[in-house]
Amino acid sequence: MFSRFYNIWMLRKLVLSLVIADNYISGIVRKPFKTRWVLVGKCRKCGKCCEDIKLAINPRLLTNRFTRELVIRWTSWVMGFYLKRIEYDPPYLVFGCKKLQPDGTCGDYKWRPNVCRNYPLLDFFEEPALFDTCGYKAKLRE
Repeated sequence: MFSRFYNIWMLRKLVLSLVIADNYISGIVRKPFKTRWVLVGKCRKCGKCCEDIKLAINPRLLTNRFTRELVIRWTSWVMGFYLKRIEYDPPYLVFGCKKLQPDGTCGDYKWRPNVCRNYPLLDFFEEPALFDTCGYKAKLRE
């Protein structure tokens, strides 16, 4: 029983390691390109970004029951999230994080997924969506 649990745990860590490596390489590739927006401020550790994690999903994946369930189960298993709700317009899966501590910090910071490492995400063209309680603010690049 323990070895089965350990093997699943190791597989999850391997997948997350590959995702983290991909994130690092993507960061190197994106570095020369400047975004329209810049972030100022710092994290206040309010935990709101861990309570409402919006992941965009292709509408076709959302309307197909099998693929929707596959995406939800994969995201829940690999990232340690749980589904809170589905938004259809625009299409998002909204998750909460099982690792969020009562003080607003991450209970597994070293192994946090890319969606957490990259928050708040700076898009090349659109203003980042930030929570009111967030310590970060977006301003146009000068």
